[in-house]
Amino acid sequence: MNEISQIVAEHLKILGPLDYFTLGVNFFILVFSKKFANHYGGIKDENRSRIRLRILHCGNFLLFATYLVAVVFEFRLAVSFSQTFLVILASYLLIHFVEAVILQKYGKTRTIEEVTRTTETHTSRTLELVVCAIIFCIATVLLINIWGFEDWLQTTSVLGFLALFVFATKEYWAGDFLSGIILIGQGRIERGDVIIVKEDGISGIVLQINGLQTIIRDLVDGHDIILPNYKLRQSRVDILKTDLRRGVRNHVDFMIGYGTASDKVNAFLLEVWEKAVATGLVHKDVNAVIALKESGDHGNRWRVSYTLKSPHRLIETKNAIRKAAYDLQEKHGIELATPSTIRFPDGHFPKADEQA
Repeated sequence: MNEISQIVAEHLKILGPLDYFTLGVNFFILVFSKKFANHYGGIKDENRSRIRLRILHCGNFLLFATYLVAVVFEFRLAVSFSQTFLVILASYLLIHFVEAVILQKYGKTRTIEEVTRTTETHTSRTLELVVCAIIFCIATVLLINIWGFEDWLQTTSVLGFLALFVFATKEYWAGDFLSGIILIGQGRIERGDVIIVKEDGISGIVLQINGLQTIIRDLVDGHDIILPNYKLRQSRVDILKTDLRRGVRNHVDFMIGYGTASDKVNAFLLEVWEKAVATGLVHKDVNAVIALKESGDHGNRWRVSYTLKSPHRLIETKNAIRKAAYDLQEKHGIELATPSTIRFPDGHFPKADEQA
């Protein structure tokens, strides 16, 4: 036992600055990793906090194990592995530490489905991308120097292969990646926003905008929809938020036949709006707007516009208005059935036995 202690003590005497730095990183991670993970979880997501804490512990163990082998047995390969783990782990810690700091300073606290979280803004996302790119470049240069690939990277064959790979795969990622950068940089679409993509029949809450895709939670079924970023750039996207004092407006259309007077339709739709206000889904301080939008072959398209209390309850509000219209049609003598444009000489529709 004494001999082992002497051997270890002799090896520890030859420790250099990098060795002490490695030990310091190990000790730092061991002591403060849980605090960092809990801090990150309090800002963003508790589940992701636990996962990242496990990753930190595993990375710390691998770094310490390779370092111990390198020092005790003086293995050059183990030293390279130890330094590699050190660079990767330090980059991992730095990225998430900076991400938490930027999010806390430039993020926006909002409640999504009764859960309060600090969400990204276009400023925080842009800063995170820039910082991650810088850290990634620095880490790549350090790894190249650790493994002695400086001369290898200078050969035209390697650079040519990398260029060919990027060029051959650009159709699969470049459009989505650039679209993601533009969406994040513009800051018009953020996490928690309710959007409508009419071309794809999507009405949902934006959960996350990644580098290549956007995740949307459908308001109707509650499913998570993964949409390529380029679709949001090429399609019409209605964002249910506004800076106007009147709030977020929406509407429901009804087809009503030509035989109904306009005053009667106005009274009908106004009572429909009042019944929707009673449900607590529509703002009562902003009056409804009732208008005749189109006179077509099959009837008139009337529209009742209202102000949403919560864009997240868009579908529920539309359903409440349609139900109110259905319940009130008999009271006002208005039919919501599709108006018929067929006319018969005697002025009435033939019955089933007459058609036969």
